[in-house]
Amino acid sequence: MPTVELNVDESWELMSFIVSYMLEDVEIGKADRAKIRRWKTNEMRTASEDMRALGEKVNADIARLWEVRRKSELRKPDWR
Repeated sequence: MPTVELNVDESWELMSFIVSYMLEDVEIGKADRAKIRRWKTNEMRTASEDMRALGEKVNADIARLWEVRRKSELRKPDWR
């Protein structure tokens, strides 16, 4: 089974994409938008401990999903 692991820069890009989507497409007040931008700029830098922890969590979730899918494939009948 192939494995996927994102490095910190890739995890940051994913988080950045999601945050940008939220800021553009979800109705959020101006004060909250500013808080989110400050959080991303100050706490979620690629070199930060918080970003490293997020990257580890993303990778753990991806690995868990692959394992669930692998087990699901093993349980499917051959007659389909």
